[in-house]
Amino acid sequence: MNKRISLLIIIASLVFLTSACTRNVVPPGTVVIVAKTSGENEIHVKGVYTAYGKDRVYFVDSKLKSFTESLKILCKDKVNMSVDVKWIGSFKTTKADIEMIKAKVPSKAVKNGDIEGFMLDLAGFYKTAMKDILRSNTRNVVSPYATDTIADDRKTIEKDIRKLVIERYIALGYPIHTTDVIISNLDYDPVITKQRQDIKKAQLDDQKMAALAKAEIAQALRDEDIARAKGKAHIESKKAEAAGNLILSKSITKEILAMRQWEVLEKMAAGPNNELIILPYNAINADTLQTTMNRQTLRGSAKK
Repeated sequence: MNKRISLLIIIASLVFLTSACTRNVVPPGTVVIVAKTSGENEIHVKGVYTAYGKDRVYFVDSKLKSFTESLKILCKDKVNMSVDVKWIGSFKTTKADIEMIKAKVPSKAVKNGDIEGFMLDLAGFYKTAMKDILRSNTRNVVSPYATDTIADDRKTIEKDIRKLVIERYIALGYPIHTTDVIISNLDYDPVITKQRQDIKKAQLDDQKMAALAKAEIAQALRDEDIARAKGKAHIESKKAEAAGNLILSKSITKEILAMRQWEVLEKMAAGPNNELIILPYNAINADTLQTTMNRQTLRGSAKK
């Protein structure tokens, strides 16, 4: 009888445990932690996980996440800079990190199919444990700079922030992996930005006016060179003409002039109604020739 009762109890226990046992598939981008009543933690990154009775199930978000902080930082020259710094990373889910995640990460009750459990969200851990570290280190790195040099030193600033933040997270033993820390935006306050834009525009206008003035001066110099070259060419032309006339005047003799006079007279005599007037050679000069030509012209007009 007692044996039968013991057997029934065992069977009932097995039925109860079997009925309380649930199986489910690990969701994508999630690590499932099954905390046993014995204190042991089972970590499932894929496949099927099983929970019994009073086992406690945790869902750890293992996807890569990013969080951005927007800050107004007063710099060395008493000017505010708008700085957006972004942390990119994910949870580490090794056995050594599980207890830290369970202890430090805020959890919220969720239901995944037939399994009720607790979601350990990276956003919650970032807000409570990581945010202030990112903000304070960013402020400490940026504030010693003068705003005029920040843009040129951006890579150095970003590198220093990344180094300090990661070192601090590691020193605290946070169960996270940092993929990167970057400055996603770096700018002046709107009022300062407007002032700098106005200054830049004025500088560009001055540069444009200076360029136009320089171009006008250059054109004036070119025109002056052209005028000078034309004047020089004209002078040289006149000199050449004068030289030619001088050579020609020196080459004309009395004999050549006499021959030219006879050529003119011959042409005049060759025409109809013309008379040939013969003068002694010594009498031929410019006045005599002109008088003779005038008489011929008058006679020709009278005959008509």
